[in-house]
Amino acid sequence: MIDNEKLNLILASNSKGRKALLTGANINFLAIAANIDEDIIKNRNHSLGFSPKQTAQDLADEKAIFVSLQNQTALVLGSDQVCHLDNEILNKPGNKQRLFNHIKKLTGETHILTSAFSIALNGKIIFRHSDDALLTMYELGDEDINTYIAKASDDVVNSAGGYHLEAVGVQLFKKIEGSYFTILGLPLLPLIAFLNDYQTK
Repeated sequence: MIDNEKLNLILASNSKGRKALLTGANINFLAIAANIDEDIIKNRNHSLGFSPKQTAQDLADEKAIFVSLQNQTALVLGSDQVCHLDNEILNKPGNKQRLFNHIKKLTGETHILTSAFSIALNGKIIFRHSDDALLTMYELGDEDINTYIAKASDDVVNSAGGYHLEAVGVQLFKKIEGSYFTILGLPLLPLIAFLNDYQTK
């Protein structure tokens, strides 16, 4: 078990979902948002032909390093998730109109959620991990999509896929392959394994 009395962990994010996962797992942490421009990294990686998985990991790296440079004695956890279809990253919808178009693009398709995390200490990455989940959505008509949007919470527009699997969003899917924690945005089991190993060194 993780010894919270000896753990000095910072989550480089104000994500409600990630904070809830860590709290639920009884992992003590302090949350400090990483003030980075994600679009710069996404545009750079796109121009270089990098995979969505690499982009998720690079975003996690940058968040961890940014906060670690200001908190050099703490372990800093940076994490990111990208939704991609046919090797194209789909950005968070941001509003309900874009949410409709976002879900319409995913309907009937199998898309991938890649969740990555990085651990930084003293401004350097000491551990990183990424994982994929495959989600196959039902064929949805416009009325189905509008019904979903009406029932979903407002903050789904800020999630990578445009849904929360732990809520009404689960009804969109006919098949899911992968870790539940990866879908929620943080591969929790590899993180716990790292923290346990780190504390025994």
